[in-house]
Amino acid sequence: MRQLDLKSTQFPAIANAGRTSCCVVVLALCVAGCQKVPETPSKADAPVRALHRGLGAEPDTLNPLLAVDNAALAVVGDLYEGLATEAPDGTIVPGAAREWQVSPDGLSWTFVLRPNLRWSNGDSLVAGHFAASLRASLAPGAQAPNAGLLDNVRSVEVLAPDRLRIDLKRPVPYLPALLALPMASPTHPAAGNERTPPGNGPFRLVRWQRGDRIEVERNPYYRSANSVRLDRVTYRLLADLGTEVNLYRTGELDLTSEVPNAQLPWLREHLPAELKIAPYLSTYAYAVNLRRLPDRGARTALAMAIDRERITALVTGAGEEPAYGWLPPGVPGYPRQNYSWRDWPAERRVAQARALWRQSAARKAAPTVLTLCTDASANHHRTAIALADQWQEVLGTHVNIVEMEWNVYLATRAAPGDCDLVRLGWSADFADAEAFAAIFESGHPQNTLDYRSARYDALLERSRMTSDAAARARLLSEAERIVLEDVPVIPIFHRVAKRLVKPQVTGYAANPLGHLPSRDLSLDR
Repeated sequence: MRQLDLKSTQFPAIANAGRTSCCVVVLALCVAGCQKVPETPSKADAPVRALHRGLGAEPDTLNPLLAVDNAALAVVGDLYEGLATEAPDGTIVPGAAREWQVSPDGLSWTFVLRPNLRWSNGDSLVAGHFAASLRASLAPGAQAPNAGLLDNVRSVEVLAPDRLRIDLKRPVPYLPALLALPMASPTHPAAGNERTPPGNGPFRLVRWQRGDRIEVERNPYYRSANSVRLDRVTYRLLADLGTEVNLYRTGELDLTSEVPNAQLPWLREHLPAELKIAPYLSTYAYAVNLRRLPDRGARTALAMAIDRERITALVTGAGEEPAYGWLPPGVPGYPRQNYSWRDWPAERRVAQARALWRQSAARKAAPTVLTLCTDASANHHRTAIALADQWQEVLGTHVNIVEMEWNVYLATRAAPGDCDLVRLGWSADFADAEAFAAIFESGHPQNTLDYRSARYDALLERSRMTSDAAARARLLSEAERIVLEDVPVIPIFHRVAKRLVKPQVTGYAANPLGHLPSRDLSLDR
């Protein structure tokens, strides 16, 4: 197996930042005391607490600036920590920063680092290392997929080795949540020259065996190393969820990344205490290739023809909620939006879908054969089959299902080619409507199928310029209604996290973002 090589994903160059001044007021947040830099602990007399967990697909990268898929984000979250971080319940708390201060106008934030921070190789970690990654994401031509989340950053200035200031173009009250994302992790000065760059998270990388596993060990230089209760974590790279369940049942895995929907009845009967199901901020959908399906009537017909209740009851069956809007339930302060036909009787909805499809066909805009592209997975396969059957039954169109290996699928999302529809699972990076709204902005790095709407962009920009929470929610709601009218994406259901967790694994908690950091877990064997 080929071992890890990060040289092909070197960190982007650092851009310069200007200097501005601000007035700050202190937010009441927890303050950490000084800590002694630890030596690598001896485990000669203590049992090694080694957790084995399924990861699903293999990460495309472990570079925190470039990580975008869930597998990469899970591992990167073990290896790096931002100025802020997530508590087990998903709330944002201080991370590498012990506190932050914000100016009365909300345009200037000052972050104070914890004392004696270290990289996983023992090197000193200073404010400039955080500034380096932020400037890299902001630099023209930066490759960081989530760099758009930092568009409102005007400048980043290092004030002292333990202090930096971020000046904004507009108030961003959820800035700490953005700085908890992997893209805001610090950059080690030698990151581009080392095979395995140092991290600053609770674990450090031991080995990446391509196609098999990723191994990490407790980082003795982590700012709160004594709170990390695992000595080692092995991520198994298993794209087949059935294999994950088999390894779990034989004791080779302590927890799975997911479970196959087809096995839910058996798992509910035989392992009810170990099956953990909880909703989180995520939407399962299919993105539309607008170059191949430019007719809005045809896209609307496809959306209307789906019996979402049947899919969630008989195909997924884990408690998913049928999706008639893009944003899932539970987004703080956001009034949910739905298709205008959400409450129509099924007969009326089906009749209208058929009428729209016939009209599109008369304009030669409704294909007789659709190509549906997805990554290979038992769960995705079942959903794709159900969609194909419903579109065949309601609209009379045949559907070819193309299943792809993970990396091929990621490339297809960026360049869909002959795919009419591409599976899109979207999970919130932070608990705010912006996390779902930004993806449809013109030119956004994750707007891979190139949807563009001047009205949508204008509403999104207006929402970013208002400090009134209610007015902002109204603008974002209006923007979502435009997406529902234009149908660049077809939501199917709002997802739930579904895992198997061994009784000896402690610290498991349902997280609204679906995250399960290893630092929060322990083993009680």
